[in-house]
Amino acid sequence: MRLSSAVLVLLALVRGGAAAPQELARVETPQHLGFIFSPGTCEQGPEFCALTHPRGWAPDEIALVRSALDQIAANALGRQIIQRARQNGFHTLRRFEHAAEPNERGGYDATPMIVAKTHTDDERSIRTIDLTDRFFERVSVRDHFSGEPGYLLTTEILAHELVHALDLGQRYSGTDEFRKVSRLGLTADLQREADEVNVARMRLNAAGEYDASWQASRSFGVLRLRRLPSVHALDGYREALAELIAHLVLDPNARRRTEPRVLRYFDTVVFEAPSRR
Repeated sequence: MRLSSAVLVLLALVRGGAAAPQELARVETPQHLGFIFSPGTCEQGPEFCALTHPRGWAPDEIALVRSALDQIAANALGRQIIQRARQNGFHTLRRFEHAAEPNERGGYDATPMIVAKTHTDDERSIRTIDLTDRFFERVSVRDHFSGEPGYLLTTEILAHELVHALDLGQRYSGTDEFRKVSRLGLTADLQREADEVNVARMRLNAAGEYDASWQASRSFGVLRLRRLPSVHALDGYREALAELIAHLVLDPNARRRTEPRVLRYFDTVVFEAPSRR
């Protein structure tokens, strides 16, 4: 999605507030590390727009995401993820109040608990990463398993979505090889425990207790499973790939916690040298 360097953008003076007509101003479009900060858009129609409530970006939100991108780009693996996401056409970050998903009736259903989403609409030539209010509600949450002070959860979420952008069409997570090395199958007892953790997470997230929810997810992955970074990684191979790689970027302990055969797959397939691609 291409935008000119100067466009009309909606400036929200107070986060979450609506802007009056006089608050429209011609400004330079915010950009960072090749990503454009775009207000949410309504190309999917009025029903989608009414459910998602597109927003403009507040200055503190832009600062938070800029900092997250810088933290992701602080090591070589993070820079590769950013580069590969952009090569796949993801150049735009959009802002919405809520997310919505297509339903079987051809319309949309509100999904208010979604925090961020990698959005692909090739019919309209749009590929974006969309952030919702839920993302910014987690601004103060830090991870307890990645050293001091621990990464910000918002940074991990953005890294996770960038991996989805790299994994476009499940290029890697949909392969038999990754399914074999990632070993998502659990014993009946472990599956029961995982289900209990997920129920607790849903309750905690609904109550706004995001720190407790994240630590419950991480505790199960790091201390109970010992081979996956979080319980979220059990939500399918696409989520497992995103969680594993995001933690290799942000958690200095992740490499020693990741199984060697998973690391070999990443090193030789996902991040193989350009000369061998």
